[in-house]
Amino acid sequence: MDRLSCDLEFKFDDETGKIDGYGSVFNLIDRGGDIVLPGAFKASLRAKGSAGVPMLWNHDASAPIGVWDEYSEDEKGLKLSGQLVLEVPQAAAVRALIKAKAIRGLSIGYRTQDYAIDRATGARSLKKVDLWEVSVVTFPMLPEAQITGVKGAFDPRELERVLRSECNLSSAEAVKAVAIVKKHLRDGGDPLEQAARDGTKDLLMSLRKASTALS
Repeated sequence: MDRLSCDLEFKFDDETGKIDGYGSVFNLIDRGGDIVLPGAFKASLRAKGSAGVPMLWNHDASAPIGVWDEYSEDEKGLKLSGQLVLEVPQAAAVRALIKAKAIRGLSIGYRTQDYAIDRATGARSLKKVDLWEVSVVTFPMLPEAQITGVKGAFDPRELERVLRSECNLSSAEAVKAVAIVKKHLRDGGDPLEQAARDGTKDLLMSLRKASTALS
């Protein structure tokens, strides 16, 4: 199964866990050299009909966190609407991280059915794919891939609690990690670059590893 992270628009209802956004944007090349073309999902979406598309955490098939129950192609890309199942502890943890803007990416899991390769650039244009799942991810492949329009204020105490209870960070590590997130949100910079400047890159990489294994 292939995976592709793309630019997305994202809205999040903090009370219900409702998510709206774009899991894929057409004509945008990712770090793996793949470009999704308009129409690539149509056959797959017709075949699925009213069945939901699984919402996973970081492409982990053993970690479903919800379902995408509305999906279609528009002029921009793969438009999605779904629901985090908040009774699942991992989904609740992901909601807290989204609310804190510590997680802002989506990534699709799919089977390639038809494609063309540009001999000049090596880029692969995906003409037809079978969509398997769409994941909420910590670090998408595209720098532009990010969540916007998250409802609800940043709650540093809630994020610190999640990092301690779900990511097994010590209290001191959680406090430092929250400080990195707060500074990133205030400055509007890239968190990895910010951490490197602050001499805290190792800590942030540990945070990445921990948050990738929330279960």
